[in-house]
Amino acid sequence: MRLLLLCVLLISLIFFASQRMLNPQLNHNSVTDRLQHPLDTRLRYKIGHVDPRFNISHEQLQNLAQEATDIWFLDTHQQFFVYDPNAQLSINLIYDQRQADSEARNTQIKSIQQHRTSTDNERQRLIQLESDLNVYKQQIDQLKADYQDQLNRHNQQVENFNRSQHMRSQADLDHLKLQRQQLQYDQQQLEQQIEAFNQKVAVLNTQVATVNQMNQQVNQSIDEFNRRFQPRLFDKGLFNGREINIYEFQSEDDLRLTLAHEFGHALGLNHTEEPSSLMYPVLEQQDFKNFRLTAADLALLENRP
Repeated sequence: MRLLLLCVLLISLIFFASQRMLNPQLNHNSVTDRLQHPLDTRLRYKIGHVDPRFNISHEQLQNLAQEATDIWFLDTHQQFFVYDPNAQLSINLIYDQRQADSEARNTQIKSIQQHRTSTDNERQRLIQLESDLNVYKQQIDQLKADYQDQLNRHNQQVENFNRSQHMRSQADLDHLKLQRQQLQYDQQQLEQQIEAFNQKVAVLNTQVATVNQMNQQVNQSIDEFNRRFQPRLFDKGLFNGREINIYEFQSEDDLRLTLAHEFGHALGLNHTEEPSSLMYPVLEQQDFKNFRLTAADLALLENRP
């Protein structure tokens, strides 16, 4: 009987040891979990502490964690993870300076976007105003040409009148005087329109200078932003063997990928040198919305120790 028990115990030890070697994620499940689910190779996780300053609920975090595990399932068709409220491994959101900096980053991004939108809108308005002024200038040029034609004809008529050998009537003289008066009136009207045009051009130039200054301020804000906020390292999340602690994220997409990255460490994976991969140590070039595991990620999974 003792021999049988020893055999059973030995076989069990060999089974669990080999299972842990083949599935490193089981090292993070409790002994009770492994005894209760001897054939289940999935890593069990739960939602732990969620700091309310992140403005995200336990349910939201649980859904995002599920979406993060789905990233590993989609391209492998293997279920590596399962949610279990009694699991040993917990996911925690811990608020510290990293998240405070992230919120400052988001605030500055929104400010830059608003200023850029205002600048672009103003620039479009000025383009339309410049187009209208070009049409106005063409109209004034035509008025100037018409006025010059009328003036030339009048001067020619005056010259002909003065050279005429025939008797010059008072009616012809009065007619020329009326023409002169009309030309003087037309000249005044033309000069007023030219002055109005020049004033609008001056206003346009002032507004162009203002828009250029606005654009310069946006560029300065972008430079300041780039100096202050460098590419975001994955140390905003940390897997320590017992917990996945998240210290900073900018959006739900950001949090989803960060969780998926830390789940990768829980599977026993190291970092890769492929910038678009999930297991790259910097979150910058990945597809946040529709991420799929890269060949580098799958190679790490296939060759994990």
